[in-house]
Amino acid sequence: MLTETEFYDRLAAFFDVMTDWHSRLAAEMPFLEATLARHNAREVLDCACGTGWHAIALAQRGYRVAASDISAAMIARARQNAEREGVTIPFAIARFQDLRATFRERFDAVLCLGNSFVHVLTDDAALDSLANMRDCLREDGVLILHNLNYDKRWKDKPRWFGVNAGILDGCETLIWRFADYHDDAPRSMQNGTRNTQYEPRITFNIALFTKNADGAWSADVQSTLQRSFQRTEFGDLLRRVGFSGIEFYGNLQGEAYDAARSADLVVVAEQKE
Repeated sequence: MLTETEFYDRLAAFFDVMTDWHSRLAAEMPFLEATLARHNAREVLDCACGTGWHAIALAQRGYRVAASDISAAMIARARQNAEREGVTIPFAIARFQDLRATFRERFDAVLCLGNSFVHVLTDDAALDSLANMRDCLREDGVLILHNLNYDKRWKDKPRWFGVNAGILDGCETLIWRFADYHDDAPRSMQNGTRNTQYEPRITFNIALFTKNADGAWSADVQSTLQRSFQRTEFGDLLRRVGFSGIEFYGNLQGEAYDAARSADLVVVAEQKE
């Protein structure tokens, strides 16, 4: 089992093969920009930037953007992508818990996109992470946090996900994602007190199949642990660190959240000092 850092360091080389960024940004940027406009946000921190494409898209639209990720390999790719796209973005390697120490300035908005928060496995770490995001915001600043909808996913327990195909380093590459579900991780908090209930966790796996020059296929499987945060948990955690005006959406197109049907859980919350 890989740590979050190890997992994304290994994922960085083929991360952009996994995603049709042109289509994804076309679908997601209108809602993101509309939400930023509602909060008069022009200075943005993307704190789970991966290979940098949301930050790059915002910078190309005139926002002042800074970005961070826990993975040095992801940040290296993000810097290459930003240079190729002709934008200047200060990138940093940082955990969520270290954001305030990493960025001295405050921002109008903090983005945490791409189902990144699932790697925060304990309540204490979740509270510390969200408090750092809050502390990076100016008064009336906005947090936009995007996860999968684990209210639905934990109920349905889908095992296998679509295969992505592309060319990596001149080789045909297939990427297959799948999940294992566990309910044996001790839940640390309920109504502010410790108990013996259990919280659901997921082992997320990525299998990388590569066809080499002689036509033979090789496979490499990478796995990491995720916590399946649900809507009520996010609401409680955000209120405990001082966020208010919390809104939930079903995707990054701004559709209404439906616990039984939505693919995603998008949280929009305000920082009020």
